[in-house]
Amino acid sequence: MKAKFDDRKGWIHAEEGITEGITESKMGLTQKQAKFLAVIKDFIASNGYSPSYEELKQMNGMKSKSNVHAYVYALKKRGYLDIIRHSKRSIVVL
Repeated sequence: MKAKFDDRKGWIHAEEGITEGITESKMGLTQKQAKFLAVIKDFIASNGYSPSYEELKQMNGMKSKSNVHAYVYALKKRGYLDIIRHSKRSIVVL
């Protein structure tokens, strides 16, 4: 798999279509972040609401919710997600 590093966007995996639709304000994703985001999008599309951290942990084969938290906040920082504070199932895909 070929990937290139852009100083502004980070790692870009162009042949997988990960960078399609990224605006100037968004940065590129790692493969794991792209997979994590795809899991969230699929869950929301099939259920109509966002997954809980526990569900994300199970769906991604993670051992702790702190890993989920790290991924969610990394995606938020990069402009792919937003979080409604003090609310359950509060992940919003932008």
